[in-house]
Amino acid sequence: MKTIASLLFVFVFSSSALAQLSCSAWPQWNNFKTHFITPEGRVIDLGSEYSITTSEGQSYALFFALLANDKASFDKLLEWTEVHLSEGDLSTRLPAWQWGIKQSQGQIIDSNPASDSDLWIAYTLSQAAILWNERRYAVLSSVLAERIIREETAQIPNLGLTLLPGPSGFEKDSSWKLNPSYAPLFIFAQFAHLYPHSPWQTLHDNSAQLLIDTAPKGMSPDWVNYSVEKGFYHDKSTPATGSYNAIRVYLWASMMAEDAPYKNALAKQFKPFIDSIVSSGKVPLETNAVTGRTAGNAPSGFVAALLPLLAEENASQAVTALQQQIMMDTRFTTSRYYDSVLYLFGNSALNKRFSIDKNGALTTNWSNECR
Repeated sequence: MKTIASLLFVFVFSSSALAQLSCSAWPQWNNFKTHFITPEGRVIDLGSEYSITTSEGQSYALFFALLANDKASFDKLLEWTEVHLSEGDLSTRLPAWQWGIKQSQGQIIDSNPASDSDLWIAYTLSQAAILWNERRYAVLSSVLAERIIREETAQIPNLGLTLLPGPSGFEKDSSWKLNPSYAPLFIFAQFAHLYPHSPWQTLHDNSAQLLIDTAPKGMSPDWVNYSVEKGFYHDKSTPATGSYNAIRVYLWASMMAEDAPYKNALAKQFKPFIDSIVSSGKVPLETNAVTGRTAGNAPSGFVAALLPLLAEENASQAVTALQQQIMMDTRFTTSRYYDSVLYLFGNSALNKRFSIDKNGALTTNWSNECR
């Protein structure tokens, strides 16, 4: 039986070992490919009805393939996404959110695009264009970025330019339904740098304020409503619960550069949540953005996603204890898609497989020291 000490190799390294890791194959990525990605480049949410594929899954896998310097997988993922989610052309149609097998036939199940996935695809293409010196990626990224601004944002009174979760279905009777986890600030920052004549800087600043204002107790909600009369509010259909969506808010914040705008403000805003984890020794499954209450025990993916932010707070004892918790439940890496995604993000961020500067530019370790 493996000891806890031997299992901790996934997360804990000396500085020299970290350098060696960054220049070597990424076993966790290879494991993810084996269990969740078909040879054609489709990411499957195992066990889901219709064996679904989401644009989210495709977008995240593209990012991981870039981190791994796995161009062959990247191109397969991109081709499958374009053919099956965008009717063969990403430049003319934002990818459908959900695809699956119904009545033995592969088909789009939900054609509405998801803006977070679209952002991640456009961002990863922009960085792949630089790291792999591929102009076609840059052209496609710029077209996607323009479509996101045109089709997936709205001028909301008192909020200004705001990212919508998708092109349709999120505005009703002068009230908007928003998702804080759909707004990684470093992506907006990079697009503001790449496309300075587009309103990405405005969207960046407005989104940062939204992240702060919707987490008054230091805990982000999965979804939130907004109207001019009520401001940000929750109701029965949009409760103040933070869970499977909100976990990404803290993950994206931890990936920001230390000198990035709003980094310190976000760290300060989320400190009550981080302090509660350090104090209790566990990560909750649910939080309440209004009351600050927590409930349940989170799955391993949540834990992995929070490790980089805990490490930034120098909570070394909590990090070590939570690492041990993850290592006792490695089964998720072969069967639970979303947990595995969060694990890959947390693992790569904690182990410095990449860095993102204040302008949102990505540096992978294979792109500098390994060459």
